[in-house]
Amino acid sequence: MAELQQLRVQEAVDSMVKSLEKENIRKMQGLMFRCSASCCEDSQASMQQVHQCIERCHAPLAQAQALVTSELEKFQVRNILDRAL
Repeated sequence: MAELQQLRVQEAVDSMVKSLEKENIRKMQGLMFRCSASCCEDSQASMQQVHQCIERCHAPLAQAQALVTSELEKFQVRNILDRAL
């Protein structure tokens, strides 16, 4: 019974992550790549300026991915603790 419940929880989490990736992360990736491409099109910018521009473009996606990872890790810890009790 507990194993079936655990499987349902895992399937729900997997579904949520897939949905989040398709509906949000992919859009953010597209924005990041378009932003990065525009950085590279600036012929007046130095190599360092282009690199910094690309880093700024990547920051929102990196923050979102870190948040998702952190929340999933917290969920896993809570889930492990709940099963141990």
